[in-house]
Amino acid sequence: MTISTRFFEMLRMLGRLWADLPSLVRLLRAWKKGSYSGLSVRTLASLAAALLYLLSPVDLVLDFIPGVGLLDDVVVLALLLQSLAQDLAAFRAWEQNRR
Repeated sequence: MTISTRFFEMLRMLGRLWADLPSLVRLLRAWKKGSYSGLSVRTLASLAAALLYLLSPVDLVLDFIPGVGLLDDVVVLALLLQSLAQDLAAFRAWEQNRR
């Protein structure tokens, strides 16, 4: 894979992250209120692990390095959203059916 291909793949991943993040926030709010119960134990464990990593002071790439310091955090979020794709799709369908 060439560098330009990886760069464009990273841009696509960031675009998906940006698009899916609001859905994830809505999903968590609906789950917290008790109106949505479609979250599995695996999903909750993935969310907890990602949150612990993001809040942890220990990173693979140190956050104070300009330009790439937050890259590992973005990758963790993108991997989380990729693993939660089915859950997010089910949640979006649930939201559409409620309207």
